[in-house]
Amino acid sequence: MSLSQKSVNTLDKAARHPVFDDFQHFIDQLQDMSNQCSADLTADDICHFSSDRKQLSMSLKQPFGKGRMELLQLPSGFSIGRSDYFLNYPLQSHYRYLSDQLGFGLMLSGSFGLAVPELHLSDQVEAGEIWVRKGQAEDICATQFSGKRVCGVSLDLSAQMLEVWREEAPCRLKKSLGRHSTAPDCFRYGVVTAEIRKLAMKMLACPTTSLCSRLEYESLGLSLLAWLLNPGEKGSGMTAVEKRHARQKRLISQAIEILHEEWRTPPTIHELACRVGMNECYLKSGFKEVTGLTIEAYVRSLRMEQARLLMSTQGYTVQQAALEVGFSNQSHFSSAFSEHFGYRPSQITRKKTLSFS
Repeated sequence: MSLSQKSVNTLDKAARHPVFDDFQHFIDQLQDMSNQCSADLTADDICHFSSDRKQLSMSLKQPFGKGRMELLQLPSGFSIGRSDYFLNYPLQSHYRYLSDQLGFGLMLSGSFGLAVPELHLSDQVEAGEIWVRKGQAEDICATQFSGKRVCGVSLDLSAQMLEVWREEAPCRLKKSLGRHSTAPDCFRYGVVTAEIRKLAMKMLACPTTSLCSRLEYESLGLSLLAWLLNPGEKGSGMTAVEKRHARQKRLISQAIEILHEEWRTPPTIHELACRVGMNECYLKSGFKEVTGLTIEAYVRSLRMEQARLLMSTQGYTVQQAALEVGFSNQSHFSSAFSEHFGYRPSQITRKKTLSFS
């Protein structure tokens, strides 16, 4: 039996929560990829799959990859997903999202390419970012890279929860949560702060094998959701210093969005500070605190990730990728690429050539 058949049979028995469809789409792509890698691989060779009525989990096996993904639907309709894995082969997934639910995705490590043609969206989801999605999208393309650890948490709200939260939602979500809004939406919502990361890491480590542990897991998820839906100062009991820090983090989030949109010709630090309304020194120090990188290093990492994406998924040569991301000197590009990833860009193009030989 294929992975797809296994998952369909299991999900037919389950509550068919819309978020579970994402899990099945990923499994379908694993099956397709295994056929490309080796005709001898069976479903059981690729992963261990288990489920009950409200929970799905999958553990990847070598040589395909290693790690675990889990999705748990709670009685309230609130769904929590968590993942910590890496793939030994790049994977490009196409799927549909047919739900009006609101979902948050927190990227703790790793990155992947994201494209939603009907939204004119083509971007890279990076570590330290929080994304929001809502509505029915007919074609979503996710490009995952090989050898890169992917670690994250997802939260999806049921229709009932949306009604409760609608009036108190942050301004950035008001449009998506409008009562008559059925249009799909997907956008970068913010950054993973130290407080949010602490909660997310606890969720990754929390067992869900008993009733008490699932209650703790749900409590952590709701606490994380409260942070995401109520990031403002009013009624939060924050001190003046905490309010100032919260404002700075929101401005840094805006700066990160600008860099993702304009990485080919990024603004200077002075220009960036003026556009988000921050002091240059605060911007530089706060940016490094949030992302772990200087602004220059962050832009360089965006260029490197884009270059790898072009070579691994679109067949660009090393020279073509270098020119596309702003390097006129191929040698300088190769050195920067090797420093960032730990291997030469030619290894990607050579591996891709061998896979077609």
